[in-house]
Amino acid sequence: PRLTDVPFFFHIPRSGGQTFKDIAGQCLGKVLASEVGVRDGHGQDPTLAVVEIESNRYVNVDTTSTAGLTRATDLGLAASGMAELVSSSYMKEAGVLFDLQHQGRAFTVIRNPIERAVSMFYYRTRGERADLDPDLSLEAFAQGEGIENNWMTRFLVDRMEGELTKKDLEKAKEVLEKKFLIGLLEDGKETISRIMKYYVWEFVEDETERMRQEDCIDMLIRDGTNAGPEEYQLPKKGTQPYALISWQTQFDMKLYEFAKELFEKQTKQWGSRERKKELKRQKKKEKAGK
Repeated sequence: PRLTDVPFFFHIPRSGGQTFKDIAGQCLGKVLASEVGVRDGHGQDPTLAVVEIESNRYVNVDTTSTAGLTRATDLGLAASGMAELVSSSYMKEAGVLFDLQHQGRAFTVIRNPIERAVSMFYYRTRGERADLDPDLSLEAFAQGEGIENNWMTRFLVDRMEGELTKKDLEKAKEVLEKKFLIGLLEDGKETISRIMKYYVWEFVEDETERMRQEDCIDMLIRDGTNAGPEEYQLPKKGTQPYALISWQTQFDMKLYEFAKELFEKQTKQWGSRERKKELKRQKKKEKAGK
């Protein structure tokens, strides 16, 4: 990466995003630009500044809303060099933050879309910020009372309305392949190792402090920030809720399978030492088996 590149995290909701932001902020001490920095009235500040909130550091912008992105652009967020990680779910709109001298260097973390949809259901019916009736059934949710239709594909190709086509899926795949380092929620430790390599983020040299950083990461990956309010079962294949959710996420499911292939492909350049060795062993086995 060039020194002027700005790390950008395309945050897919309910895919462990908060955990990865906390790893960057709490464990690695990075300054974040998300929605937090505008708390306590900082959204009205006339100039950019780094503010400390709950012992993490944030730039006083909100990059998670379109109005916030406009303000961050007007205040020159990318050129300021203040944010060491910018996070937003609005990939296309966030493009205005960057220019030729300060380009976004992007990663994302992807989760199985069926798991993501079920997690969203519990978050919206039982979570702290629930906005749906707690008595709503998963089946009714999946029938259209709240479920998102192929969120990932739609946000990547900026097609919020109307039917998606195979062409949209191909375009979304192309965007993923060309623009992103891929992370997988189910492979959190490896994902963090790759993100650190991708952005040349280092652990500190002091051994005690380094151990604290590593423990901090392990703990967050194990427990997750913002994990669902309760343990829940995923619907079983063959049931009506499973069929409905599969139908609502059919493009995202194909995109997820493709993302897993990309993750594997990116091992060569960005994988941890252990994962690279594993890949070599696998290839040898395959050759021998031919």
